Formats: sequence, C-alpha cells, structure tokens
Amino acid sequence: MNLIQTIRWVVVASLLSSCSFPPKPQTLPERDFVSDGCSLWPDGDIADCCVRHDYLYWQGGSPAERKRADQSLRRCVTEKGHPLEAWTMYVGVRLGGHGWLPTPFRWGFGYDWPRGYFESAPIDMENEHPDANLPGKRHEP
Repeated sequence: MNLIQTIRWVVVASLLSSCSFPPKPQTLPERDFVSDGCSLWPDGDIADCCVRHDYLYWQGGSPAERKRADQSLRRCVTEKGHPLEAWTMYVGVRLGGHGWLPTPFRWGFGYDWPRGYFESAPIDMENEHPDANLPGKRHEP
C-alpha cells in the first residue's frame, strides 16, 4: 500500500468513525486549559486571537462550533491587518484540527482522545473567552 492509499484509508476511516459514535453530552474538560499562543506563528499583535481560538478548541463541541471557531480566528487575524496569515491559519486549523486526530491541538483537546465531536451549549463567538491572559493557563512550547 503506497502513501496516498494509506492517507486515503485514514481519512475515510476517520470520517466513518465520526458517523458511528453518538454525540457525547457536554461536560467540563478533564484537563486544565493551556495555550501555546499562535503555535507556529509569532504571537505579535494576534496572540489574543489565538488564545481565544485555543480556548474554544480546548472546550470542543460540534462540527458547526469548530467551523465557527475557525472562522472567528480568521476574522480576528484579518481585522488585525494580516489577511494572508489569516487565510493560511484558517486552512491549517481546518485541515489539522479535526476532533478525531490524536494530536495535542485537536478540537476538544481538553478531553482525553478520542472524544470527537459532541453537542454543547451555544457559544458567544464575539466573547469566546474575554480574559485571554488567564494566570497559569498558558505554556510555551
């Protein structure tokens, strides 16, 4: 099996597995909230956008909530005057932040893997996390 076939199988299995599990009810995440800021980007003047996005990813929720969180990140970074970076970050989080991936930055990373997607209470996307500088809640990679 070549690399392309392997990747295809992983994607198909991931998509099918999300269809076979019923949504889990919302509970508080098991892990404390941590943020690495903008991960692969210099934090600069967009750090607050990234920490809010990390907070939403920590909480997890439904696929629609993940899409809104990613759109909120893109909008915030664009409004700070970085439209190219915003688009690149948006594509990166849409591809790499899937809730079924076993990564430390996946959707719902506050829960043990595999948590996947679940329905949660509606989130106010304009005030996702008003205090982006929670003491003791941020770590540097």
